[in-house]
Amino acid sequence: MVFKVFAPVLLAGLVAGAVLPATAQVLPKPMTCEATILLDQGSSLIYRLNGIVPNPTSDRPQNPIGTSINMTVQRRDRAGNLQTLLNRVRVNNLEDIAPDADYSKLPFTGVFRGQSNNGFRLYSVSSSTHGLYASLRPTRGQPQQMQIVHYLSRGNFVRSTAGTCR
Repeated sequence: MVFKVFAPVLLAGLVAGAVLPATAQVLPKPMTCEATILLDQGSSLIYRLNGIVPNPTSDRPQNPIGTSINMTVQRRDRAGNLQTLLNRVRVNNLEDIAPDADYSKLPFTGVFRGQSNNGFRLYSVSSSTHGLYASLRPTRGQPQQMQIVHYLSRGNFVRSTAGTCR
């Protein structure tokens, strides 16, 4: 008899305390890309890009909270000594800075070249004196390659070959 009286109350308490399933947001995995530019007299510049890049969910990229990218630039002399020029500086998404720019004017080559009004996976380093840009490819899924364009002085740039991402 007591069970019949308390059964509806017990059932209501169980339903109210039930945890409903939630949709989990999956963030991309952190990645590291590296590219090198050979300079004169046996020295080189080494570029390392680290962080989480957004993945497109359709034709439009998503910008999940928590995605950030930084870059380290080191110079290696012909004796193998390393000098850090930039250390873990923030990298900016070019689409956020100038969404209507003609990105094809940046001197990337082949698949790394940007398109007019589409700067997805093109990045800049604002702390660079004359300009430092990175292009990650492919534009869908996790990046596999990176190319760097670095302006060493006004109008004078160097460009890396395809670097790898892991």
